[in-house]
Amino acid sequence: MTSIQFVPHRTEESPRRPSRAASKARGAAALDLHLEGVRIEAAADPEHAAGLLRDLTVAALQVLEGRQHKVLVPFSERPWELCLRAGDGALLVSVYCTGPEPEVRVLDREVSPGALLGALGDALDALQDTMDGAVALELRALLGRAGVASGRALVAPPAQARSAVRWTSAEDEATALSVAFTALLDDGHPRVSRASLRADLHALLVRGELSLGLRGRSLDLGEGFVVLQLERLVALCRPVLEAWASKRPLHLRARVGGCILGMRLGVQGKLCLTAQGPFGASVTVPALDPRELAGPVTQAALRLASELVQRDRDQGRNLRLRALRAEARSLRRWLRALDRPACVVNPDPALYRATVTAPETTASTDLGASARLRYVERWRLEVEGLDLSGTLLCGDRLVVPGAREVAAIDRASGQCLWSFPVTGRASTTLAGDELLRVSPRGEVELRSVATGEVLWATRVAPRVGVTTRAHAVAAPGLPRMVVLPEGERRLVALDLRTGEARWAYTSRHGGMFRFRRAGRLLLVTAGDPSVVAIDLHSGEVVWRFGDRMPITTAPVLHQDLCLCVAGDRGRATVHALGAYTGALAWTAEAPAPACAPVVVSGDTAGLLLGTREGISLLGLDTQNGQRRFEAPLGVLVGGAGQRPSATAFDDTIVANLPTGRVLAVGARDGATRWVRTFRAPVADDVPRRLDPQLRAGALFVPQSALAVLRPRDGSTLAEVEACDLVPDLLRVDEHCALYVGEESGHLGCFELGARLRVLRPV
Repeated sequence: MTSIQFVPHRTEESPRRPSRAASKARGAAALDLHLEGVRIEAAADPEHAAGLLRDLTVAALQVLEGRQHKVLVPFSERPWELCLRAGDGALLVSVYCTGPEPEVRVLDREVSPGALLGALGDALDALQDTMDGAVALELRALLGRAGVASGRALVAPPAQARSAVRWTSAEDEATALSVAFTALLDDGHPRVSRASLRADLHALLVRGELSLGLRGRSLDLGEGFVVLQLERLVALCRPVLEAWASKRPLHLRARVGGCILGMRLGVQGKLCLTAQGPFGASVTVPALDPRELAGPVTQAALRLASELVQRDRDQGRNLRLRALRAEARSLRRWLRALDRPACVVNPDPALYRATVTAPETTASTDLGASARLRYVERWRLEVEGLDLSGTLLCGDRLVVPGAREVAAIDRASGQCLWSFPVTGRASTTLAGDELLRVSPRGEVELRSVATGEVLWATRVAPRVGVTTRAHAVAAPGLPRMVVLPEGERRLVALDLRTGEARWAYTSRHGGMFRFRRAGRLLLVTAGDPSVVAIDLHSGEVVWRFGDRMPITTAPVLHQDLCLCVAGDRGRATVHALGAYTGALAWTAEAPAPACAPVVVSGDTAGLLLGTREGISLLGLDTQNGQRRFEAPLGVLVGGAGQRPSATAFDDTIVANLPTGRVLAVGARDGATRWVRTFRAPVADDVPRRLDPQLRAGALFVPQSALAVLRPRDGSTLAEVEACDLVPDLLRVDEHCALYVGEESGHLGCFELGARLRVLRPV
């Protein structure tokens, strides 16, 4: 039998950590676990030591009384875990470190029940002076019960037959890289009824052998725990694929089992893999496609996980195994998306080019000729849990969602016209002339803007962890519908009149869906390396464009072109596609990652780039993608956590930076037209969105202070001194009244004050 001890020892109190016990416990007491020559610090203070002793006593009691065959006891301060399970006449103890790189110190060592209870009793005697008296009495009572239970015969679960499972990803020796494993698995396990999911690393400590086939040569990683080795390989695949997709170099070095893997990825996209075996053997494979690494690794991980679940259904509830399967499946979907045809072109664009668009509403006020404007406060509200993205201008009212209710506010008076209570967060958007709300639970309802009454309600699959953004289609000549995400990878189109589903589309890669409508086509990106055009009438895919880098921004339409930006890290790439054909017109690579979507002014596409030196504006010719200019805009010092924003009009591109600078750049040559510098904001004063808005010949700029500028020269028309709110939300109506919302929950309306004009006789 293996000896086990819990050894308390005195430690000097750290000056950075004040004692949480009474003065008698000052300078006490760490608790170390000694098991067959292995020492692990189990607890670093008396409170954690008492909690660990209680957990271990309860675990031993449950196993000895036969209520559970296996109990996991995590340490409170260290990422270590002790597994206690029943054996034939003895307890089997395992100690291992959890986390992304597990370490197994002891596995299934036999310890007699008396030795374990004696070690717990000795630790309790040593720590009794530092513990509360009631806690010590409770622990002694539990140890007494465990001592009585230890007198019974300890019976292990029925022994299961074991068989060796062998698998290889490729039989052909000419394959660049293959993965093979041999795992010793139990043929069956007793079914354990559990109501919850739980991470169980001990159940995945399956012994076996893992080997890599590298262009005809086999390299054994040594005998070990094959599930943990495949976990490590799968974790290495994602950064390699991300670097390959972003066209940036990468150097990795990691230990997998008894092997050391070195990976060097060049900007040309070729991977050099060096594997050094446990006995000094080394194999180097140059010019390897990263997909040739990720494919066999994900296949091996999914195959081994499937074998485990088939033999033990409880493994399907193991959170660690579920995480491994989810990551492997995500990588497999990514690889399948890359293997699909890069581009499916629509051969007949005339069917979709002709369309009727709704007329745009223009402002009735012209501020361009004004010399000075003055804004006064009309009304102000405080809304608990104000949802800034869901605050909408709807005719003569402002719809304001909050944490407890959604209200319609009269724009003129600030009075509440109607309201209804809510019990949780939901995304709010306009769907034609009505109000659409989608909750994370999948509840969808359409309400009347006039009265707030429910017109219809339905339910879709919930979408957890990602904001649901719907796209409403209400243009003349098109079907009245709303397209919204459901589940992880699916889009569904609901009829705005009835709420019934009309069609559904499933993406291969789940993520944040972004939409843009081009006539009868809906252009969709989902964070994967593709842009898809869907027929709004039928839901059929009309064209698809694929690239190896993920599309990171919503498509931007310019005449018959669709402009999209690929690459979230490393160098960005701009693709110009035919909006109705999907054919690639041109591709341009930027020298740095993009930090905002493309804006178009005339025949110039502008893209804000985040470089090491700061922010710059790249200008591209929309006809052929040729670079026209790259203009530096400034260095990000304060407010670097917020992204800059840009807008374009006439032949000018205006950039609004989180440092308080607003610049206007010529769209043809990149020359600076004018610069305005506002007070440099502190971190809390930077608006959540910095989008400048052009209305009625004036430029409304959200900064640390809200300002109205003349677009042609940048002169100040107004600094809204009446507004002391941080403009996290800015809405401008047709009369140039401002609706400003702050994330703290304050919402204010500011209208133009009286203006004096000098009238000259003709």
